[in-house]
Amino acid sequence: MQPVRHAAYPAHPTLRDERILTETVEPSATTYADAVAAWQSYLGRDVPVLLVKNVDYARKLLMRAFGVEEGERVGVPANCRRALSESVKKTNRNVPHFVELDGELEFVAETPGVEQLRLIWAEPVGGMAPPEPLPGTSLLIDNGFSLPVPPFAPNQELRGAATLWGLHLSETLSEAGALIAFSDRQLYDAARELISEDEDGPDLDRAMAQYRRLVGPDGLAARQLAVYLVAREGMEIAAGVPITPLDGVCALPFGLAVRVPEEADVSTFLSYGRNELVPVWWLPEIQPVFYVAYQTTQDRELTRRTAAHLDRWLISPLGPDFLEEEIVHAVLVIVKAAEYTGVRWYTDPARASWYNDLMLEWYGPTHDAYRMAFVVEAEAVAADG
Repeated sequence: MQPVRHAAYPAHPTLRDERILTETVEPSATTYADAVAAWQSYLGRDVPVLLVKNVDYARKLLMRAFGVEEGERVGVPANCRRALSESVKKTNRNVPHFVELDGELEFVAETPGVEQLRLIWAEPVGGMAPPEPLPGTSLLIDNGFSLPVPPFAPNQELRGAATLWGLHLSETLSEAGALIAFSDRQLYDAARELISEDEDGPDLDRAMAQYRRLVGPDGLAARQLAVYLVAREGMEIAAGVPITPLDGVCALPFGLAVRVPEEADVSTFLSYGRNELVPVWWLPEIQPVFYVAYQTTQDRELTRRTAAHLDRWLISPLGPDFLEEEIVHAVLVIVKAAEYTGVRWYTDPARASWYNDLMLEWYGPTHDAYRMAFVVEAEAVAADG
């Protein structure tokens, strides 16, 4: 393995730092139809789209188009951001109903009161895949903190009745723009009736500038995806810990999300990683259980379990201009922590068992190298011969 990265390493910016359009854009004759057609072609899906002035407006528009009744409960993930909760409350005086998450960050159907919901929001973190819809509910997906991405792998379907993304046209949130793609044509028709292109649309010149910045083989999206897929392959081969699935990913990933196996202590795993002087984001630092979820929960133990599930997810951040060495560091930060805690190759216990035995053969029974921590899996491998 490579040595620890030095503290003054000049790393390139991550996608989180690069998503906002900062350049000056000259006025043009761009029409709303021009911008819609461009972004629809970028998405590469035969679905209708709308461009609106900001993410908050997009959320409220979708709920109005859906026809939420005054005071109706609307589902949100237990770790939703405050802005989403506020959008729900300020749309027809609706009430956020916090839906718990399991270890794979899917919605928990046993959440009290969920059977009474008609509509649930998903709010994936940093381009992670959204949860599957719960039976009997409609799903809206809020990718307001990331950027849209065209299909880049199998099963890149849009899971919700509608999916929104931030366009990040400005650092001023009210002017940042948003894109909405509709899988439900009836919902699109209702939303289209509610907007005025002139009053409710974004800055069209900046929307086109952001489109040109993302599109094409050398665009921001292609570069970020190339880095992401190379890092993902390296993580699967070298670390072998659970990785967030590709199915359903519809926003540019901020980085590679991995789950710390149950056999490893999260704080120790995170500490070992950060001691390599490589950034590691901990999901509860980005999007923890919303405090109101704790105050209003009807099952505090279930909410605590959601928090424990969030604790186990880490993100190794990536940027579109990462060099090979930076990608290697982004992978190795997880590899080394997995090695130290004995959960390396957790998804390939046969390989982990072979590696464990090799260390014993090389260094003897008192060595301080890799020691496989997931004993149950090791016994299962031994039983299979």
